[in-house]
Amino acid sequence: MQFTSVFYLLSILFIQRAQSICIPPNHCIKDLEYSVAKERYGYVLAKYAELEMKISGEPLGLHGKLVTHGDIEEQHIVFQLMDNTPHDVLQSCVFVVRTAPEECESIVTVCNTFLARTPRPLLERKPLMVCEDGVREAEAPVVPEAEDIENINEGKEETAVTMPDVEVSSQSELI
Repeated sequence: MQFTSVFYLLSILFIQRAQSICIPPNHCIKDLEYSVAKERYGYVLAKYAELEMKISGEPLGLHGKLVTHGDIEEQHIVFQLMDNTPHDVLQSCVFVVRTAPEECESIVTVCNTFLARTPRPLLERKPLMVCEDGVREAEAPVVPEAEDIENINEGKEETAVTMPDVEVSSQSELI
């Protein structure tokens, strides 16, 4: 019994110390060292400051993850931000710095907070593109309006979708 308990505890400690999780062939998540996460946090603040979009406040619980998808690399810098407003709102935030070959680096900021009072302030920052020629706000994707979608669909004939021949003996098999 004691051997099983010791083995279980050692297993848990080993799993907690694992520095990365990889799914073949090339998708990995690994922890960033605190110094790297802190440096990347400063890097993102500096990029926002270049566009006069200063982020004020103190980060708490700063840590980071490196996520790779083949040649694409994302650094997720996670923290809680004490925003130094009169109510000292604590927001949970992440900076996602995405780097891909032959593309500009992108920086996205996502924050959330759980407050009883409204409005619920969020750290609202537009995504950034960091290219060789400088830093700029990322352009928002164009979302077609309902009228545009109707105009696109006009003149198209509705066609039936063909499905492969599948026999289903009862409705419960679809669950």
